[in-house]
Amino acid sequence: MGSVDQDWCDTLRLGFRRRWFFTFSKGYEKMKVQRLDRYKDAQKLIPFISAGRLRAESTESFVQGSHLDIWWRCLRCSKVFTQSCRTGLFTTQGAFKTYRLFGDVENLTLREWWFTKGHETFGESITTLQVTLYVKRKNSDALEITVDAMQQVSSQLAGKEFGFWLDQICLLNSRQGLLSDAPLSWPIYRSRIALEAMSQLLSIMEIHEHIIRNAPQTCLWQIGEQLKLNHKAMTKSDDYPSVIADKHKAMGQTVSSYLKKGRCLVDNAANGLFPKY
Repeated sequence: MGSVDQDWCDTLRLGFRRRWFFTFSKGYEKMKVQRLDRYKDAQKLIPFISAGRLRAESTESFVQGSHLDIWWRCLRCSKVFTQSCRTGLFTTQGAFKTYRLFGDVENLTLREWWFTKGHETFGESITTLQVTLYVKRKNSDALEITVDAMQQVSSQLAGKEFGFWLDQICLLNSRQGLLSDAPLSWPIYRSRIALEAMSQLLSIMEIHEHIIRNAPQTCLWQIGEQLKLNHKAMTKSDDYPSVIADKHKAMGQTVSSYLKKGRCLVDNAANGLFPKY
C-alpha cells in the first residue's frame, strides 16, 4: 500500500484527521463561526438580493461546507446515480427528482456545479433575512421562528423572505424532517447527523475506492491503520502475533462498519432521502 500514491493518501489522511478533530472537540464552535461568517457575507449581498441580481460568483462560499455540499458529494460517490445520469433511466421517482434538482454531477467540481446548475436551483435560498432558530412548540401546531432582519432591507422584501422561510420550515415539520423534504431550506437546515460525521464517511469511501482501484489486494485493516480509525486496534511493535491478528480483525470490522454506513448515506441521498443512513 505504501507504494500506491502515498503523497495523495497522506494529503487525504491529513484532511481527514483535521475533520475528525473538529467533530469531537470543536464542532459546535465551528458551526457558530461558520454561521457568523455567512451572516457577514449575506450583509454584503443585500443590494444584489434587493435588486434581484444575485450571481453565482458571489454566492459560491455559502454552499461550501453546508448540507447541500454533503448531498452533492454523496451523489458524486453514487455509481448508480452516475449511471442513471448517463442513460437517462432512473429506478425510483426519488432518484429522478434528485436529478431534477442537481443535474449531472459527474466530473464537476463543486464550484463548476454551482455555476452551471446549483445557483439556478438553490440560489433563491440566500436571503437578506437570516433564520437563527426554528422550533415546533409542544402540543401545538405553532412554530417559533427567530430571524435577524437588516435595517436597510425594505419591509416588503423582508415580508416576502419570511413567507419563503415559513413555507420551507412547514415542509420540514410536516414530513420526515429531512433536507430532501424541503431542499430549499439548505442554508438553515439542522440535522441530527453531524455534518463532519457525514463528511468523514464520504472521505473514507473515497479513500477506500481510490486505494482498492490501484491496489486491489489491500486489506481493510491496512486502510484503517493509515487513517487511525480505531486507536485500540492500532498495532504495536511489541504485540504478540495473536494480538496483532485480533487487532487487524477489529480494525477491519471498524472500516467495514464505516463503509456500510457511508454507502447507506450515499444510496439514500441518490434516491432522494437525505440525510439518512
